Amino acid sequence: MKTKNILTLALLAGLTLPAMSQTAEDKTGNGFIDREIEIGLDNNMTRGESTQSVSVITNDRVNRRSAKNVGTSILGQGNGLVSLDGAGTTFVANPTFYVRGLQTLNSNTKPLILVDGIERDITFVSADEVESVQILKDAAATALYGYKGANGAISITTRRGEYNSRSVRFNYDHVMNFQIDRPKFVDSYDYATAMNQALVADGQPERYSSDALKAFRDGSFPYQYPDVNWVDRTFRNKGIMNKYLAEMQGGGRKVRYFTLMNLISDNGFIGNSGENAGYSTQDKYVRGNLRVNLDIDLSPKTLLKVNLLGMLSEVSQPGKQADLWSMIYSVPSLAFPVKDETGAWGGNSIWSGTSNPVAQSTAAGYCKLHERALFADMTLRHRFSSGLGLSVRLGYDTYAALCEDHSKSYEYGMTTAQNVPWVDGRPVLNERFTGGFRTEMSTDAGNRDYRRRFVADAGLNYDRTFGRHNVYAQLKYSYEYANTTGINTTVYRQNAGFFGHYAYAGRYIVDLSLSYQGSSRLARGAQWAFSPVVSAAWVVSNEDFLKGSQWLNHLKIRASYGILNADYLPGMTGCDPSTGVWIYDRQCYSTPASEYYFVDPTANQEL
Repeated sequence: MKTKNILTLALLAGLTLPAMSQTAEDKTGNGFIDREIEIGLDNNMTRGESTQSVSVITNDRVNRRSAKNVGTSILGQGNGLVSLDGAGTTFVANPTFYVRGLQTLNSNTKPLILVDGIERDITFVSADEVESVQILKDAAATALYGYKGANGAISITTRRGEYNSRSVRFNYDHVMNFQIDRPKFVDSYDYATAMNQALVADGQPERYSSDALKAFRDGSFPYQYPDVNWVDRTFRNKGIMNKYLAEMQGGGRKVRYFTLMNLISDNGFIGNSGENAGYSTQDKYVRGNLRVNLDIDLSPKTLLKVNLLGMLSEVSQPGKQADLWSMIYSVPSLAFPVKDETGAWGGNSIWSGTSNPVAQSTAAGYCKLHERALFADMTLRHRFSSGLGLSVRLGYDTYAALCEDHSKSYEYGMTTAQNVPWVDGRPVLNERFTGGFRTEMSTDAGNRDYRRRFVADAGLNYDRTFGRHNVYAQLKYSYEYANTTGINTTVYRQNAGFFGHYAYAGRYIVDLSLSYQGSSRLARGAQWAFSPVVSAAWVVSNEDFLKGSQWLNHLKIRASYGILNADYLPGMTGCDPSTGVWIYDRQCYSTPASEYYFVDPTANQEL
């Protein structure tokens, strides 16, 4: 278990520059001050009332790019959010986030990702579904999330319906992607010349004769002395993405709704994907989302909220998930021709034909990954006339991935030249090398991954204003069950939390968070931990000597101190439970590298 002591001092100032403003709200500063923040409370507070460090990315800034998910849409946005874009195919090119930089030098640095208050995968959520993204940066902002909030949090709020309104929207985006910064590799002549120079410098004889260098340069014997630009032969320069969207938003006097359907279809950069009858070896990614958010007023004081998201996706890749770029970086331009004079794929005893990127992208078949996910949660809230409120929430998420393997093998070979003087201006050839063997396309299929999560929480809250005094208090209990692919990967968490808020005249604010949390990841006797956090703020702009100021909208000085606990284990990778668990029957931490025993491993243990 890790403990973090966090002391934060911050100065928050809001200035209005009319030349940069967009709306009437922004011109007065109210759009900033009155925006609600979500830190795990049943009643959200505004920025003006809070003592927490939270930055907000609004919908108009989230949905400015034709990106595949909201994570890619918020790259470079949000104060305190460090975002690194991913590389690779569309499916795997997902961003990496850090809140306020790296918290540790090991791999346990990822922030908690929340979608409508529940930990979920950001890659499944499209930008069109999102109302706002909030970055929770300090102990005061993440205290109520227990063990999971030590590295900060990214909280995504999805869109909802509005009373007495109705709107329908259709949208189509056609996106052209280009490989604008392709790596450039040396040609065969330069590679051979550099190799000769390196060998001579090591006191060894040259590998390539002057005749061979001439053949590399003029291309007179392309099958024995090839010069292949593997990047251009493997990839095309342009890829296409199409995005389709249909949404309905609105509501009546008691029911509000938001419904969205979108489809993303991305065709990648494989240049020879259409050379096989009946199937394509193109890098393809297709994902469809269906979201339904409902708000139902069961009575004037009782609200039922329902959130549903269904996701289907299909990923297709050449070969058996062939890593084409690794092949291009490892195979020089003179290794072998794309195909030899017989029409067989190129390859030899030094550079295997299984590393021929053009062959792997064309003749090795393909594989498919099918993803299925359903996220569902329901919240019931009731407000009593005395200021007392009750909230109950249930949530269940499930995800599964099925892999189809339709890869196959191919023959390869070439006729190489002997490293001897040429005869009559022609190289002396060796016997033709052959390798590999031809197989039929595989029909294997199986489950690749699954994840399940169940959450339940219940809370009481009290919200009253007495003259110039505002008081809010909340008691909440939450339970979580999470299970993923592997052995000993089931995790149970519980959290009992108290939050208290007091504000005087909108100027002096004090918050107190107390959290008592437990995790099955940790050893017996160390599963439970206590996390106290206190924060305070002084809204200087609400003092009499600054009220009515024309040059200053909002000035707040705040400080927070807290102890946050984490249930990460030694050797865990990115908080992945499959890479580190507590094994009860042996009373030890188990990681892929080793086991850490807390008792005599040879003795019988009482479970």
